[in-house]
Amino acid sequence: MRAVSVAFPGTCGEFFQGLVDGVRCLVSCPIDRFSRLELISVPGAGLYVPVPMSKTRRALETSLSGGSFATGLAVSRVESLPEGKGYASSTADILAALHGAARLSGTELSPEEATKAALAVEPTDSIAWPGLALLDHREGRVMEFLGPPPPMAVLVVDEGGEVDTEEFNRRDADTLLAALAGLHRESLSLLREGLERGKPEAVGEAASLSAAACCAIHPRPLLERCRSLSLSLGGYGVCTAHSGTLYGVLLPASSMLDAHSVLEAAWEALPEAVELSLHSVVPGGPRYPE
Repeated sequence: MRAVSVAFPGTCGEFFQGLVDGVRCLVSCPIDRFSRLELISVPGAGLYVPVPMSKTRRALETSLSGGSFATGLAVSRVESLPEGKGYASSTADILAALHGAARLSGTELSPEEATKAALAVEPTDSIAWPGLALLDHREGRVMEFLGPPPPMAVLVVDEGGEVDTEEFNRRDADTLLAALAGLHRESLSLLREGLERGKPEAVGEAASLSAAACCAIHPRPLLERCRSLSLSLGGYGVCTAHSGTLYGVLLPASSMLDAHSVLEAAWEALPEAVELSLHSVVPGGPRYPE
């Protein structure tokens, strides 16, 4: 038997989500909160995946039936991400499982290969790349690596409740999205500039534009107060989970050194939040903890 441990970052929603030349795309905001799986190769033993991880099972079944990986796998979850919030929990699980199965088979998956396999199961977040990426999260027609994120912290604010992502993605929002196309172009242009020049201010402005546009489709009652909090803390703006319950107050990386003060100010400004936590923005891609 051989074993491998694989971790994938979750997200605090998206820096950008909207239309790009008529195609729905997103740029995820990966953070240092992870899904971690352990995979064990047991030749001839079939496939074991915990019952709640049905999407992960489907992704592995498709890859195994195509001969991509050796058969005989047991998957267990070591660390999990909350579901229905905007943490990219199912995408992180699926990608971790695919990369683990590939490594046990003596191969490695490219970000594009892993994302295509995930898209065969569900709309997918753009966390397979070792940085940030623009992705057509429904059909994969657009896959573009944008580069590493500039150093930033993100205060994750959860307003409570859950969003059924599958139901959200079935909504017919084409007319609303078309009306917002100008804002989407401006947001993506700013995001590209911020990443090319390493300017977190431009990244934050881009995220704030995208978050504001999102409100036409998915109202966000705490958005303005999150933006005010960002200003008071010397931050760059606010990202949101466009189909979730999370907001991300984008802050200087140095905020991680004074987490207590940041969280104290956040609880004072947002007492109705059900959870607040401070994280670093990180590149996407797999990690292989020992």
